Amino acid sequence: MVQIEDFVAHSPVSQEVIAAYRDRVPSEIVEIWEQYGYGTFGEGFIRVINPSVFEAELGDRIGKTQGDGIAIPVMVTALGDLITWEPSVDSLVAILFRKFETVGLGSPKTFLGLTRLDGAEHLEEEFAWDPYPEAVARHGAVEFDESFIFVPLPSLGGAGTVDTLQKRPTLSAIQVMVDLQGPIGH
Repeated sequence: MVQIEDFVAHSPVSQEVIAAYRDRVPSEIVEIWEQYGYGTFGEGFIRVINPSVFEAELGDRIGKTQGDGIAIPVMVTALGDLITWEPSVDSLVAILFRKFETVGLGSPKTFLGLTRLDGAEHLEEEFAWDPYPEAVARHGAVEFDESFIFVPLPSLGGAGTVDTLQKRPTLSAIQVMVDLQGPIGH
């Protein structure tokens, strides 16, 4: 059974979404949808999202070019990173648009377990989350569908400091980041 102690529910996941993705994602992801719904955990940093909306809106912006080409969006971070389930590598993969790189997170069970056990230390190691707590202290928490985004992006010459973080709608921010710097092929 999946246990996420600090999960804050946003809304339930429809049965249509669960049925559409049940055979496409690991059972732990389906269990999160059924047990918790959409919401946040990891001190509000990780957000469980609707994969159908992100697939429809991002399309080839996800940049999955290797293996079977399948990358199913299942989570985002409060720094505008996309977390996908990738069956060809049997792993969750974080696409860090702000750093223009990807990070393998392992199975959902491993990722959730390490996040529960090591908390902020694990999130810093995998996501370079250091700006997040300071941004929350300065600007307040982001809404469920928002993220802190560097303006301008470090890849485009921005300083990449907490002073340059601004609240933006997550989905449109990802679209803009990819449109400006290109997809991260992986």
